[in-house]
Amino acid sequence: MSQQHSYGIQGAGGGAYAYPPPPLPPQAPQMQQPGSYGPGSYQGQSNGAQNQYYNDQQGPLPQQYYGGDYKQPLKPEGFQGERLKPKPKFNDPIFLVLFLLVFGGFIALSVICLRGYSNASIDVSVGRGNVAGNTLNGQTVIMFMICCGIALVLSFIYILLVRTFPKFILEATLLFTTLSNVAFCVYLWVRGNTAAAIVFTIFAVFSVIAYFFMRKRIPLAKLILVTVIRTAEQYKSVYVVALSGLIVEIAFSAWTSWVVVATYQRFEPSGQAAGSSSSNASVIGLMVFIVFAYYWISEVIKNIAFTTVAGIFGTAYYNVNKVSHAAWGAFRRSMTYSLGSICLGSLIVALLDLLRAFFNLLQNQAASDGDLVGSILACVASCCVACIRALVDYFNRYAYINIALYGNSYIRAAKETWSLLMDRGIDALINDSLVNIVFNCGAFIIGLLTALFAFIYEQKTNPQYLQNDSGYYSIILLVAFGLGFNIALSVGAGSITAGVSTYFVALAEDPYVLQGKNPELFEMIRQQYPRVVQSVQN
Repeated sequence: MSQQHSYGIQGAGGGAYAYPPPPLPPQAPQMQQPGSYGPGSYQGQSNGAQNQYYNDQQGPLPQQYYGGDYKQPLKPEGFQGERLKPKPKFNDPIFLVLFLLVFGGFIALSVICLRGYSNASIDVSVGRGNVAGNTLNGQTVIMFMICCGIALVLSFIYILLVRTFPKFILEATLLFTTLSNVAFCVYLWVRGNTAAAIVFTIFAVFSVIAYFFMRKRIPLAKLILVTVIRTAEQYKSVYVVALSGLIVEIAFSAWTSWVVVATYQRFEPSGQAAGSSSSNASVIGLMVFIVFAYYWISEVIKNIAFTTVAGIFGTAYYNVNKVSHAAWGAFRRSMTYSLGSICLGSLIVALLDLLRAFFNLLQNQAASDGDLVGSILACVASCCVACIRALVDYFNRYAYINIALYGNSYIRAAKETWSLLMDRGIDALINDSLVNIVFNCGAFIIGLLTALFAFIYEQKTNPQYLQNDSGYYSIILLVAFGLGFNIALSVGAGSITAGVSTYFVALAEDPYVLQGKNPELFEMIRQQYPRVVQSVQN
């Protein structure tokens, strides 16, 4: 991440020295007043004042160079301006323009296809005429809205439980996940599914080994998790941003679904809204474009929300007092100067998703043709792409945090993220895994409770469509579970987990900001994680 070597602090004689490596604790900076970090405070200063602060406070600097150029402590390469207030510059503009062209093309295609679909007067009505009351209706929509409210309340109750009993929940969810892997492995052996049992046996063995290794890291995860939850209580906008991102993603998915149907009806030769330009080749080409646009735009929506949340938590880390309109500032940066960088990172993931979809299509085609070898090769290729995609997605997570904190371009953020992960990669992976397990398990439980409410609600109201066809139960319960799961995951993983990753990066970059801000918390973290007193080496 930031190009730095050691964090200097003035000694009694005014000279600069580096903090000693662990296990010796660092000397605390002298606090003159609340809100100051060491001898002077760079918090809340005007543009350019922070750079002067760096120069004034470092004293004589050691002759250390990186690629021939000295990088001052606490200053990322090329960084101009204050933390979270970089010099205004539109990064990666080419990819921003490309994204706008793709998005504009998607809108144009939507208008053409949906207009033709509408003009063809195709009957897509639900619950009209003689079938009134025999299918899903407005009462079902009301029930789903109640399910959303219940899921939201349960999500915040779960976060409160995590805040109150962090160590117990971390240990319980980690143990539950490990036992679930082992139990599923045993189930496959009992069922006689040998091939799958062998694969999941390997996973089960790794999960058991990881359990004992990860369990040792729970104290650090607990401290950061509780700190982030308390920060979220102060900056409640993180929940609003996470939920808003989820709503926009769902709305865009629904929009895309209609566009897919309308495209088939408009350009398929046998479609009811077919025109003179209809052909199978047109359908194939347009569907490839729609799928690509869907992957890319969905990733951009998700990553704008993530980068905004990371910016809010970054603001909280670097300021003692609450900052007004932190969410708006982070969102504005994500939608302007950093949008091109977000588009570039999202494009990489979208291309991998498209490639994986292509291999899945080949696998299905080979399987239908009875080509066993081709099906296996396509399956292996799809799995390899999926693994690469997961790695890129995880890497991008920290790159977006770098972008949120420093306003870097994607390439520069990627270089600094690589340095961070090379230095602290295992720690970051374990920390994220522990927190993800907590909120994934919580989301699963909340999804089940939401589905249970939907079942009880339908049992009590006994609508006509269930009396005529009990098969609707499965649809209703599946949708209710999906609503509960995604809302809980958005509130937990979409906000708190993003904050945990941001705080981990901030601790790796500027640990002594936390020491000046909260010495007791810093000392507790240092005892659990001695490397916190060492800066990231680039």
